[in-house]
Amino acid sequence: MCGCIVMSCSLFTVMYNSEISFHRFPADPEVRAQWLIKIRRENFSPVACTRVCSRHFQTGDFAVTAGGKRTLNRGAVPCLFAWNSLVYLPPDSDSEMDVQLAQDHDYCVTPTTSAVTDALSDENEALWRRVQELEHRLETLQLQSRFGLHRLAGSDEDIRFYTRLYGIIQLHSVLYDQLKCNNGC
Repeated sequence: MCGCIVMSCSLFTVMYNSEISFHRFPADPEVRAQWLIKIRRENFSPVACTRVCSRHFQTGDFAVTAGGKRTLNRGAVPCLFAWNSLVYLPPDSDSEMDVQLAQDHDYCVTPTTSAVTDALSDENEALWRRVQELEHRLETLQLQSRFGLHRLAGSDEDIRFYTRLYGIIQLHSVLYDQLKCNNGC
């Protein structure tokens, strides 16, 4: 369940209505950095489910689409918080917000888009685990395919090329003598 991540706010997306909406962090790095500064959360990194509710934005930060959906204007930054004397009032069902015609993007998340986002996040994690598994398997295969004596055993030509010895029997003899000499010749 997603909710507003501002420290003094306790709204969750299950409380979504025509007055309160939840907005994901913008993709624009400059605006995103401003959001992070404004919400005052140390060592915080937004994830797919991270949202800020509409109570932290000014009325002029919103627009309404032709279908009646309220969206956040591009470049809007949250600025209304408990630490700057904001008093949270319960939403008034009869109140009307001053809005303007919407632009072509939307940071607003409804319960439906939140569920889709969560599903995509889960799929992304599964794919990331699969990539990690495949990288591990690739590393294992690379280790197995490195140069070693077992690769030479099937070809006298390879033995001659790499060691200048005439074949596997002579190679074994030389290696045996070398090992015997190392162990107390």
